[in-house]
Amino acid sequence: MHTVKAEILFFVPEWPALDSPILHAQVLSVASFLNREGFSCRFAGAEISLSRAQEAVAMITAQYGVQAYVAPVLSPHAGAWGAWQSCRKVYGYLRSEFSQAAITHVYARSFIGSMWARRLGRSLNAISIFDIRGVVGLEHQLDMGSNIESRVISYLERKECRRADRLATVSQNLGMHLRQLTGRSDMVVIPSCVDENRFSFDSSARSELRAVLGLDETSILLCYSGGTSAWQRIGDIVSLLKQVCLADPRCRALFLTTGQEEVSRLLNEQQFPEGRAFVLGAPHNEVHRYLSAADLGIIMRHDTMVNNVASPVKVGEYLACGLPVILTRGIGDYSNMLPAASVGMLLDETADMGGQVLRFIHRANFPTLRNDATGFARSRLTMRANLTQYRSLYAENTRTGI
Repeated sequence: MHTVKAEILFFVPEWPALDSPILHAQVLSVASFLNREGFSCRFAGAEISLSRAQEAVAMITAQYGVQAYVAPVLSPHAGAWGAWQSCRKVYGYLRSEFSQAAITHVYARSFIGSMWARRLGRSLNAISIFDIRGVVGLEHQLDMGSNIESRVISYLERKECRRADRLATVSQNLGMHLRQLTGRSDMVVIPSCVDENRFSFDSSARSELRAVLGLDETSILLCYSGGTSAWQRIGDIVSLLKQVCLADPRCRALFLTTGQEEVSRLLNEQQFPEGRAFVLGAPHNEVHRYLSAADLGIIMRHDTMVNNVASPVKVGEYLACGLPVILTRGIGDYSNMLPAASVGMLLDETADMGGQVLRFIHRANFPTLRNDATGFARSRLTMRANLTQYRSLYAENTRTGI
């Protein structure tokens, strides 16, 4: 039987195309990988000005090899209203621009994006894909408290889950949650993956950066990579790493973040031992170099429904660069998965957490965990390891949405 080559349009105008870390890690990297695997991928996004839009197109073409359409229409408004405006404007542009294009699938990764991607898919006779990364209504409720807006978002999110032609989710936990909400059981589960061509252990970078940081081979560098939002528990992470660094003179802490001022303020407030912490920033295509210089990754979340269904991309990034992971209870599928595979340690927050971390890094087999971590990432959390799921998601057959 003749197979039609999938022509995928990644429709994500909600974030700035030039420098959104989420967009680069979870959308453009995937499009680049799928291109190499025989799919044909394009990207449609938005920026705040014509000059930034032009720069984004050039960057996406050069770094990812993906044909890009970036309109200078990114809304200055935050939240759902801003996303709606950006998506509507880019949809209007694409509907005429792609009227003769052979697009087979239109991908979106927010319920608002999916509303417009589904419309675009209908006009192009293409299959709409809604990639559900979390429960947005509950996230909004955590930020704002229980209110009418949170309930409306939950309703619209649930409605869109029912109406999109196909669904992708990032964890088994989220898949079960969506089945209970919508009655659909046709989700394709693909965790937040890394492209091993872009995220892998770099021994040269390790030697170079550790020399720059003044570390020798006996030093142990514990790393947090990420933002400083309240739900990322950065204050708790600073406190834990302070305990570890005070207890073991070999230990140092690396904070790789865009929120450098906030982390520096917390280090001062908590009187972190002087000279024992590095606060740095790096573009997404350089992050793997800094992670390669470290020895252990850390992630802390509260045990809530929002986190129970999540799949933080930093976990795959840590592991792909050879870092076993210290993590708390209730982080998607990972809190059970990583300790079971011996590439992570689950913190007991009712006991001495600093002591737990110290016992983990003092284990006789700790130096060998780097190979175990990279092996686990290659087998479970790279895009290539999930190629069968991608092929299922972008297969050429009938729509299944309600």
